[in-house]
Formats: sequence, structure tokens, C-alpha cells
Amino acid sequence: MNPRQLQAKLKPSRALALAVLPLALAACAGPSITTPIDGEPVCPDFQVGAAHTKMGGGLRFPVQVTIKKSGTAVFKTTIVGRRTDKDLPSRVLLTDDDQKYTVEWAQCENERAPSPVDVSGRDTKSTAKYECGKSEPYQTTELTTTKGDAKSHALTFPPPPNTVCSTAPATSAATPDAGAADAAPESTDAAAEDAGAGAAAAATDAGTASDVDAGDAGTGDAGTGNAGSDAGAQNDAGASKSK
Repeated sequence: MNPRQLQAKLKPSRALALAVLPLALAACAGPSITTPIDGEPVCPDFQVGAAHTKMGGGLRFPVQVTIKKSGTAVFKTTIVGRRTDKDLPSRVLLTDDDQKYTVEWAQCENERAPSPVDVSGRDTKSTAKYECGKSEPYQTTELTTTKGDAKSHALTFPPPPNTVCSTAPATSAATPDAGAADAAPESTDAAAEDAGAGAAAAATDAGTASDVDAGDAGTGDAGTGNAGSDAGAQNDAGASKSK
């Protein structure tokens, strides 16, 4: 076998060795570790509409966490908050190795629309996927992991500038006017006073009418008595003349 043939035979072996080298280095790093994020906020469910549709609670403006190594993003996830304190928190996945990372916490500029809790029988393919939009980091931290130490992968959620949870929209039902409510008793009292005044006036009129009738009756009787006296006087005069 001449040298040229030997060199051609060795080329595939060299290419294979170069391809296997990164895998060997990765194998030395160990398997990836899944670590929960501590301190994720809880946003309870709420109901909307006449049907009382139950909506899953969550941060109105979610938080995006990005983990970088040497300026290159190696992991990214969006945190929307847990519905209850019993729900599993968000988690990160990093290689079990001695590494230094930069962790960026940024709040999304887009508001997240809540979705119904029960989606059975509904077509979720047409549901628009949430887009975080522009996000500026509000906190940047350093993370140093140690191979074989899962606790070194732990992350704690820093509260974002806006921690408001999604809630049911305010109802537009009209509320009773407090001024009208206050005026109602006054109107009632005024009506009662008018009724009392009317009754008093009627009683006064009745009393006046009774006095007038009584006065007229007395006058009539007196007139009758005077007429009798006049008649008696005339009779006495006639008798004197006859004598």
C-alpha cells in the first residue's frame, strides 16, 4: 500500500475522531439537572361572564428568564405564575458541570390574555401563542454551578416591577344613585308633612263650619223669641182698648 492510499484510508478515521470528541467532553459533564425556580408568584383563578367561565390565573405581564453562558443563550422560559400554591413551579434545565452563567430576568411588555381552565372539546390549534414582545432585564444575576451539586443550580424568582395578576374585568352595571336614595326619605317626609297639614286644615274647616251652624241656629231661635214677645205686646194693647 503506497503512502497516498494509506492517507486516504486514515482520513475517515480522523473525521470520526473529531466528531466523537465533543460527545466525549459532554459525557464528562454529566447529565442535565432540572431545578425548580423558588418564589414564583401565585395568581388564583377567576370567573367571567354570565356562564361563570373559570379562567386560569396568571401574571398579567409575565416574566422571561434567560440563562446565558459566555454571552450565548443556553436556556429560556416564560414564567406566568402558579394558579395555586400546590402547583409545580417553573423549572430550568442546565448541564451538571462546573460552569458560570448569567441569568437575566425581564418583564414582558405584552399583556397575557387569560385562557379557560377547561378546554376539553375545544380546538386549541387556532389559539394564538403568547408573544412576550420587547423585554428589558430588571435584574441580572450570576449563577455558578458545581458538578454533582444540584443545589448549586437553584434560582430564586425576583419580584418584577409589575406583580399584578389577571382578574375578571369590571362590570358595567349601574349602581343606585346615592343622592337619589338620600332624597327619597326627604320626599316621603315632605309628603307626610303635607298630608298632616291637609288633615289639620280639614279639621279646622270642620270646626269653623260647626261654629257657624251653631251660631245661625242660636240667631234663629232668638229671632223666634222676639217675634213671640212682639205678638204678646200687641195682644195686651188690644185688650186695654176694649176696656
